[in-house]
Amino acid sequence: MAALISSQPQAHTAEIRRLCADAVPNGVVVAPEPGAAVEQDFLLLRPHPTADDALFPRIHRLDDHDLLIRFRNRDEQLVFEFWTNSFTGAPTQDDRSADLLERHCAEQFPGDLRRFRTRIRRAVPAEAEFTSSLQQTYVQDGVRMTDVTVTCTLDGDVLARAWATYALPD
Repeated sequence: MAALISSQPQAHTAEIRRLCADAVPNGVVVAPEPGAAVEQDFLLLRPHPTADDALFPRIHRLDDHDLLIRFRNRDEQLVFEFWTNSFTGAPTQDDRSADLLERHCAEQFPGDLRRFRTRIRRAVPAEAEFTSSLQQTYVQDGVRMTDVTVTCTLDGDVLARAWATYALPD
């Protein structure tokens, strides 16, 4: 059983990775294929769990390059899932880069994070530049949603990209 994730707007991905590190047995490591970017995909289906929501992980190692972890509540409802092609069980520079991308998204776009995907080619230093753009706004299951893209560059080189989906406030 895992602890709940907080409702802090900029902490989702870091907390999900922490829960995953606690859930995955020691020694389970996946690495991207040689030359591939590090990718992470977070899907938050129930972004505001209650105090009664205990989370139960199910770990699926798909191959040497893919790890999928799904967290369900007591009613077997999927609360969130995390897929990555790079997992060591400990925080990495790529994780810190993903946190910077998420923080930039949260500062630029209001709403509840529902999905966050990153592709990191190189670690993101403090002096990197971020650009963001609104891709689309739509209604899904009666909820206003927006998709955004963030690109991180340094001296014209793309270091990382993120794609985020938010449920917009009423």
